[in-house]
Amino acid sequence: MEYEVGKLTEQECFARVADLFGFDAKDLEAVVLELRATLPYDPQMLSVFRAVKRTPGVKVKVVLITNIPQGEYRALRERWDEAFWSTFDHIVTSGEVGVRKPSLQFYRHALRVTRSSPQHSLVVDDRPENVLAAMSLGMRGYVGTDSIARVLGNFTGDPVERGLAFLRKNAGKLYSTTEDGDSIEENYAQLLILEALNDRTLVDLQRPPGLWNFFSGRPKYTSQKYPDDFDTTSLALVAMEYEPEAAHPILDEMLKHVNEDGLVPIYFDKSRPRVDAVISLNTLVAFGKYGRGNELPEMLNWIEQILLHRAYIYGTRYYPSPEWFLYYMSRLLTHSKDPVLSERFEALLASRLVERVGVVGDAFCLGMRLLACQSLGIQNHPDRERLTSIQQADGGWEPSAMYIFPTAKKTVGNRGPTTALAVKALLQAAQ
Repeated sequence: MEYEVGKLTEQECFARVADLFGFDAKDLEAVVLELRATLPYDPQMLSVFRAVKRTPGVKVKVVLITNIPQGEYRALRERWDEAFWSTFDHIVTSGEVGVRKPSLQFYRHALRVTRSSPQHSLVVDDRPENVLAAMSLGMRGYVGTDSIARVLGNFTGDPVERGLAFLRKNAGKLYSTTEDGDSIEENYAQLLILEALNDRTLVDLQRPPGLWNFFSGRPKYTSQKYPDDFDTTSLALVAMEYEPEAAHPILDEMLKHVNEDGLVPIYFDKSRPRVDAVISLNTLVAFGKYGRGNELPEMLNWIEQILLHRAYIYGTRYYPSPEWFLYYMSRLLTHSKDPVLSERFEALLASRLVERVGVVGDAFCLGMRLLACQSLGIQNHPDRERLTSIQQADGGWEPSAMYIFPTAKKTVGNRGPTTALAVKALLQAAQ
């Protein structure tokens, strides 16, 4: 350490180390000289740095900060070519500064000589103690070099603009896929995108004359004849513009299928009486939007009990994440605009959402959680930071595990809704 900050000469360092480990100082010097002569740099890493500096509309400085004694630094300057050194706008070494990372003095010096503000600076280092020290001064930090192109792109780019660019580039082609890559043509994901961003150009949707079906193409991983369903129909009634005279007959048809418990089934098919809590809640959102939430009192009571007892925590048969239920609860309050309903549910929902802040989840979970929190004015910095950090290099977010085909045990995701919800959440967080 003393050698790295210039308090020992090279020969003094060799002598101390040789004495400590019991071997000849000249042998140690020979090994070090051989390492100097063969030590390579990573050209792929340099290409990442250069690409970041070419980011349109963003002025980026790349600074090399390293613990290295002056003698070693001079040797590397001679060994490595200008292609390496010209990549960096500044180079700050421990031998020059007289202190080493993770000293706070080192980072303050680096900020001063590069004329950088902490909040606009990112430190990438393979040692967590070095990153911690930098972050304690208000800098951003990342430990490791894996996915460095994504990390730097997320730091320098606008996540909302990059997300929107991804959606526009892939408009009409945002298909759902199983975890093993099988494509599924379905309406539900398209409706989620439409509701989030209200941009019809991003989706491929054909509005039916009446009820909706989950599948827009051939059904997969289920029966070949798949009935129209409450879930997709309810989401369409909220996400799309329906005139009241078109919406109310559909709601009337739904009421014909209410079971003995006062709950709606999943399908418009009385031979399939299965019930799902998220789908029931989604149906309530549609009824609430058209001022008819009071027509399903038993279902509303059931939803309240689920929320009260945290029965959503393990997900449902079709929706694996608890965030589905909490996000749809927030949609119920948003679309119903019923003060009585708000008084009944807001405080309880808020407490349940606070419990979820910072819980590990994929990008789709985080987007839903952030939107639900925002609807009630709950600050959620940890999940916003996490969501921003996992944006992919192409501007989109991962497909995530959105829903399940339980019979076939297939998990389905779609980068479109995941990205749309992330964009909306980050856009609202910035406002």
